[in-house]
Amino acid sequence: MVAMWRPPERFQSPAFIKRALYSESCRDEEGNPFNVVVWREWPGLSTTSYTLEDGTPVQYEDECVFRIVTTGKLLTRCD
Repeated sequence: MVAMWRPPERFQSPAFIKRALYSESCRDEEGNPFNVVVWREWPGLSTTSYTLEDGTPVQYEDECVFRIVTTGKLLTRCD
């Protein structure tokens, strides 16, 4: 009997798709409504990322303010 040799397969990490935790209703300076989605980057870690509903990246500034990365527009979630 002849054994066939095959190179070991490359290690592949388990596939994980970002998970939306919740969304925040916000408004810009002109009063236009936006929804900021809060994403979990990896299970078990407290790392989060933020985007608008259309996928535009958003940066967390403080507990009341987000900044749209591409435009610099500020979004407020606190009244």
